[in-house]
Amino acid sequence: MAPALANPDSRGNGPTPALVVDGGAASRSGNEEPFLGVVIPHDTVDVSSRFDSRLEEVVVEVGQSVREGQVLARLDTRALQQELAAAQATLQGSRAEEHAAALALSEARARKRRYFTPRSLQLGVYSKEELDKVRYEESTAEARLQAARAQTLQRQAQLTELKQNLDDATLVAPFDGVVAARLVGPGTRLAAGQPVLRLLGNGEWKVRFAVPEEEARGLQPGATVELKVLQRGGLTLMGAVESIAPEVDAAARLVFATATFSQPPPSEVSTGQVVHVRSGPTQQLGGRGTGGSAPTGATP
Repeated sequence: MAPALANPDSRGNGPTPALVVDGGAASRSGNEEPFLGVVIPHDTVDVSSRFDSRLEEVVVEVGQSVREGQVLARLDTRALQQELAAAQATLQGSRAEEHAAALALSEARARKRRYFTPRSLQLGVYSKEELDKVRYEESTAEARLQAARAQTLQRQAQLTELKQNLDDATLVAPFDGVVAARLVGPGTRLAAGQPVLRLLGNGEWKVRFAVPEEEARGLQPGATVELKVLQRGGLTLMGAVESIAPEVDAAARLVFATATFSQPPPSEVSTGQVVHVRSGPTQQLGGRGTGGSAPTGATP
């Protein structure tokens, strides 16, 4: 029976694997039917814009190998630079206001010290109204200074954010890898978080496979599995279940899982290759028996 594949994975991790019955393979391993999987990179990322902008240029091509920190694309920063200049001017104004408020508070406190000397209070030099006015001027000056400082901090934060956006306008590779897809072209208006490129990591691979819902209950992280790479003449490697998705695919009634290779696979193993996943020699995968062996306590 030919392998049946579900819809492609929206995250770009290759085709969604489904259960397949391989008569020849099953006959060599008792009645166990393999799960169909696909090799995917251990690291996959969509390189995205962190703020609303316009894509100015893409400097890499699909299929190109890149190094960590290498420039991949640039965003248009003209509007951002104008906002940055305006924010810098506004911050200078806030700092000037803060300085003026600090001077006013200093004067108010000095006036209060002159009015509230023990001798002047004893002799009643100043009326109650005058003393209340001095107190009020001091409290007002304190409130003005606090407001000016808060405004300065807020505008400083805005300026810091704009500077960070300016740095983030140059999109760089977060790790060594290969450009798998260009999702938009130069001139595109980008929303914050919109992907520009998809990058696949180099060197480390894992297998994503699918298990029918009723059999997924017996699948446990850490279980040993055999990973047979079909495009490499049935190259069989050992691995272990890494993770199991907590939800069931509503359309296919499948649970998706990933397995890692116990040892680094040969260099000819690469992303997109189809893999048959079976339980290891001493494990049960998805509640199946292994290798046609009789259960413990059964009569041969």
